[in-house]
Formats: sequence, structure tokens, C-alpha cells
Amino acid sequence: VVKQNIIIYDDLDRIDFDTYIGWHEKQKLLKVGFDVDIKAQKFTRDIAYATIESSNYRHNPYDKAKFEVSAHNFIDMSEDGYGLSILNDCKYGYEVDRQRMIITLLKAPMNPDSQSDRGDHYFTYSLYPHNDNWKDAGTITRGLELNNPFVPVQVPANEGGEVKKSFISVSADNVTLEALKKCEDENAFILRFVEKTGRRTKVSVDFFTAIKDMTECNLLEREDTAFDGFEGSNISFEIDPFEIKTFKIFAE
Repeated sequence: VVKQNIIIYDDLDRIDFDTYIGWHEKQKLLKVGFDVDIKAQKFTRDIAYATIESSNYRHNPYDKAKFEVSAHNFIDMSEDGYGLSILNDCKYGYEVDRQRMIITLLKAPMNPDSQSDRGDHYFTYSLYPHNDNWKDAGTITRGLELNNPFVPVQVPANEGGEVKKSFISVSADNVTLEALKKCEDENAFILRFVEKTGRRTKVSVDFFTAIKDMTECNLLEREDTAFDGFEGSNISFEIDPFEIKTFKIFAE
């Protein structure tokens, strides 16, 4: 059983495919494909802490072996001035064959688990047509919006009658906040940022409270180095293309 709501918005450049599937198949593979009028040699896919390009054409054994590849929030195919991104909230297998963009939705193997994927599934994938390339069109932001929809909460005002609207805000759309957590070994917060478009970027971050001290550390939250790019609750730094930066923050 497949049921879909295809949602076209008045003020949002996105078409959502809100999907329910009752899946009880055996040795079947379910995909959805979109034929697009875009001339491009490669497509871009979102992966952990980066983006990567793959070929649309299977000219050699290397590309033929990659008939399906993984992606997280989106894939995109763009020419000069126009493109199409396919966003998703939980489906990670993709292929692009010349001018057809394909998502793997469900499968029904017999090994190693003959019951894998059986049952009810609810998910959404979306089409996001855009001008320019995916970097300038904000595809990263659109993918994050689909995966992390707004949740309204009531926030009381402070003594001055003001309401702080963001727990943390990042100035650059191409730099994502990948981790906000308590430090494993110290009474501190860990913030981890990643640049995902290949652009050297100056970043300003507004933290939710004043910062007493902070250091830059590695992924294991060790090997701290001094960092003085903060004032009050604001953090400023420059990040290289595809760089991962991790900070340890001691709040007041």
C-alpha cells in the first residue's frame, strides 16, 4: 500500500512527497525516479561533514560499480544558472543515470534478515528547484529545514522584558553546527562546526550566555589550544574549506 500527499506551497519553493507505505514484499526493491531537463556531467551529494561530487555517466567500471551511492540530506544536479535538489528526511540510497535522479525508498531482502523493512513506513522526500548552483541556492539550509522542522515552545521574558530568540545562531549558511553537548571530562560545552561547500568563511556565532573562557580542541575533546576569538557571548573565527572545528566553552 502506497499513499502520498503531494504538497505544493504558496510561499516555499519546494514540493513535498509526504509518504506512507505498508511494506510486506519479498525480494523487491522500491525506487522513485525523476527525469530532469538539466545538462550536467556530475551531481553533488551530502555526506557526513562534507559534500562530494559523483558522475552522472557510467563510462568505466569504477562508475558502473557505483550505480547507487549514499547521501544524507540531499543530492543536487545543477547546470549554469539552474538546478534541482532532492531532499529527504530518512532515505540514504541514491543514483543518477544521465538525466534521471533516483531515490531508493525500501527493499525486501531475505538475508541477513528476512523481515527487514517489513511494516509501516512514514517519510518525506522533496523537490527543490532553484536558480544558480546548490551553494548559492541554500540547498544545505533547505535540507536541514526538512530534517529539523521548527518546534514552537513558550519562552518567558527576562527582567527587561526581552526574549532571547535563539539558543545559538551561526552567521554563515555554509557552516553547520554539528554538535552541541556537554564535555565528557570537564564542566564545559562542546561546539563543533563544519564547512560544507568548499569556501573559506568568516563565521560569527552568538552563544546563549556569556563565555568565561574557551579553547579549540580535537574531536576527542583533547589537545586544547588557546582561543581568544570571543567577547561576551559572541564567537568569531575563520574556517577553511571542509574544515571541522571543535571548541570547548566554559560559560559564566
